[in-house]
Amino acid sequence: MSDASAETKKKILDSAMAEFLEKGFMNASLRTIAANAGLTTGAMYRHFKDKDALFCALVDEAIEVTTKTVMMADSSHHLDLENIVSEEHFEKEAEQTNGLLNYIFDNFDAFTLLLTKAAGSTHEHFQEEICELYTKNCEQTFNWMYKNQISTKKIDKMTVHFIASTVINAFVEIITHKMTKKAAFQYIENIEEFTRYGMMHMMGIPCEHGE
Repeated sequence: MSDASAETKKKILDSAMAEFLEKGFMNASLRTIAANAGLTTGAMYRHFKDKDALFCALVDEAIEVTTKTVMMADSSHHLDLENIVSEEHFEKEAEQTNGLLNYIFDNFDAFTLLLTKAAGSTHEHFQEEICELYTKNCEQTFNWMYKNQISTKKIDKMTVHFIASTVINAFVEIITHKMTKKAAFQYIENIEEFTRYGMMHMMGIPCEHGE
């Protein structure tokens, strides 16, 4: 891609971001996006085939990073741990969480689009989809823990869904409530502590193991 083409694409994306944030995907105007980027609509189509392609270009990386973090809850990422409820493991989880939080604040507008402006786009169900994926991974890991006698009690599917959705919704509220970075880090730390030790208790794992 030439420098001129890359610069034009950046102008289009910047213009699209502003339009989507103001009006949402459904009400955003391609004509306005093109005009604010200093282009005709036809010229813009040489870079993006339609409005959905524009929206996806702005949010796809955020989806990829979020999905990669959520997949860390899969049991395959716990197989090499000597103790899944050790302080070392909790510190590793905190590192992953902090990485996602830093990314969210570096890309706050992209997450705002995904969570509040996506109706009508390919990604309008992002929140539900990522919650479903996280629930599935948590359920798999909890079942693996029970099978390998790490836990002594099984947690039913709806309780797993509650735990997973509580965590996902906590991240969503950072965006919808426009929290400061400092407040968000403390908030997520509180939510994780609440869900972690509640989960351990329900699974029959002594909570002092995580202290």
